[in-house]
Amino acid sequence: MRILFLFIGEPHHVFHALPLAAEMAARGQSVDVAVASTDHLRVVEQVALAYPGFAPHITVLGQTGLARWLRDMGLFRNPRLPILFGALRFLRGFDAIVAPERTTTTIRHFLSGKTRLIFTPHGAGDRAITFDARDRHFDFALVAGEKSEQRMLEAATIRPGHYAVTGYVKLDLMLRLQQSREPLFANDRPTVLYAPHFKRELSSWDRFGPNIIAWFTAQERYNLVVAPHVRLFAEASDADRGEIERLAVPGKIMIDLASDRLFDMSYTSGADIYLGDVSSQVYEFLATPRPCIFLNAHGVDWAGDPDYLFWTLGDVIDDLDRLPDALASASDHHARYADAQRERLAESIGGDPAGAAERGAEAILRFLALDAGQDKSGG
Repeated sequence: MRILFLFIGEPHHVFHALPLAAEMAARGQSVDVAVASTDHLRVVEQVALAYPGFAPHITVLGQTGLARWLRDMGLFRNPRLPILFGALRFLRGFDAIVAPERTTTTIRHFLSGKTRLIFTPHGAGDRAITFDARDRHFDFALVAGEKSEQRMLEAATIRPGHYAVTGYVKLDLMLRLQQSREPLFANDRPTVLYAPHFKRELSSWDRFGPNIIAWFTAQERYNLVVAPHVRLFAEASDADRGEIERLAVPGKIMIDLASDRLFDMSYTSGADIYLGDVSSQVYEFLATPRPCIFLNAHGVDWAGDPDYLFWTLGDVIDDLDRLPDALASASDHHARYADAQRERLAESIGGDPAGAAERGAEAILRFLALDAGQDKSGG
């Protein structure tokens, strides 16, 4: 059986699925890896180092040949589609394709009828974007936790017998990587992680971001890491990014708009207090329950809204005048939220993430073996 792990999205998607390939390889299953660009290779290498002996065959698909022609013709608004259609002959050679994004479902009917598409999520947040109608086009899906399972069943984006609840693969990987990391700052001040969402209509950045940096610059009690979702400034000019990056203060304020550390949990594992809005990064931070403060920058009536469930896990403020008191009270207030944080974490990512990649790999292999048996029996 030929299994391909396909990465046509952002390089950080590799963290969410490649550990599954490593666990399959450890069980003797041959796996291939295909990536959209050479930018993905450094992340592949980082993951492979966490699994000694794992050395998959890697194909860089790129924007060449038919893919480049399709791109240059402007036939697709989604930049991933030229890569997919340009690689169809290659992709048809696999019995199963594992993908951590949904654009791959576009080629569902252009593949062999026996090729199985398998989805592994690259987030575990509460927002409804987690539940996408395209998920129905996968033959099998991994689900991080019970909360996502119930909501996806209600939305009919997964169906019994075609999914498994296995935990959060990226956190499983990070347990391996965190053992050798240095502290973010060489001082004893508590470190606050500010992680704004990338969608302007949801993000706290436009209303609060620069003022947050200014406040932390003027005080000496806390360190600050500004680590937004990489897409927040993906289309900003070099001048605009540079203007923000120059606000960093060595030894006190770190600003990262684009590095690999945005994806490898350097910040979510190294900070003491989380300051954010609606980013699902909060669940990565809560792999170790710690104080959270949420910014209601848009006056949302959020109580009882399942898309804002994580706002029940810390204090919510809608005015920066309240930030100093919220920070000063964060450790004391954490006792109110610690149990709920553990419960929500278990619902979202299955509790202890250790072994998630192993469980996911075994679930996929079981499904493929059963599916193959049904095909042979005419089922």
